[in-house]
Amino acid sequence: MNASQRIEVLERRVRALTVMLILTVAAFFVITLRAQSDVTDNLRVRQITVVDAKGTERVWIGAPVPNPIVQGRRVPRNGAVSGMIVLDAKGNERGGFVTSDPGGGVFIGLDSEQRQEALFLVNAEGGGHLSIYDNQGNRARLGVLRDRPTLLLEEKSQAVFEQPSTAR
Repeated sequence: MNASQRIEVLERRVRALTVMLILTVAAFFVITLRAQSDVTDNLRVRQITVVDAKGTERVWIGAPVPNPIVQGRRVPRNGAVSGMIVLDAKGNERGGFVTSDPGGGVFIGLDSEQRQEALFLVNAEGGGHLSIYDNQGNRARLGVLRDRPTLLLEEKSQAVFEQPSTAR
């Protein structure tokens, strides 16, 4: 084969490779456009877990959500709840906005690293309360319970003021 024949063969190969490259780029372009135009109107999942850059779980959205992590240990929850839980940089549960699966109440809880410190609860049948706690057994609760406004102050788990009184 002489030099001019070799050049013709190489030119045909270059043309074929050029056509394949153009078709490949066009296929990627079509796939990209199609992927961008597909919009999902509904995403159905049991749980979504959001993690930070270090891989630590920071948000749970679930039905139900997992048992809480307190001081690095998973502990049993008082009852199944569904909604959104936020966790701190150590992975400890620090609060959430959830509904009680068995009781139907809805609440917002805010936690320290050791325990729940504030709770805003609305009962399924109506009424609710706002409670603030500390680790010394002190609590302040303001609410509407059994169709009556209530105020309760406890010091070391003993009522020091309650209006109206629930003592019988």
